[in-house]
Amino acid sequence: MNKLVIKPYNVVDQTQLPEISVDQIPADGDPLEIAGEIFYVCEIVFKQQFDSPVIGVIPLVVRNPANVQNINEYIRCLSIAHRKVKFKNAKGNCDLQNCDEMIIT
Repeated sequence: MNKLVIKPYNVVDQTQLPEISVDQIPADGDPLEIAGEIFYVCEIVFKQQFDSPVIGVIPLVVRNPANVQNINEYIRCLSIAHRKVKFKNAKGNCDLQNCDEMIIT
């Protein structure tokens, strides 16, 4: 079976991630391991200027979520992945403004 190369990008911080090879284009909400981290497919974008599909992904763990420019887009993507969001700091669970990380469980 031929492998397909996809170009993932992180929709949280709008950075490109390393290309990966897959057997088939993943669906929204599917998990992907990219460079040793887990991401969830958020959107699939086919652009004319690219030979490979561009896949929008969100990370499993978001550091400093209060600094995420568009947290609503991240939350929308989370609903696609059907996951639960946990905000955590050294003391345990917290709210968005005073936590160190956000984890999808």
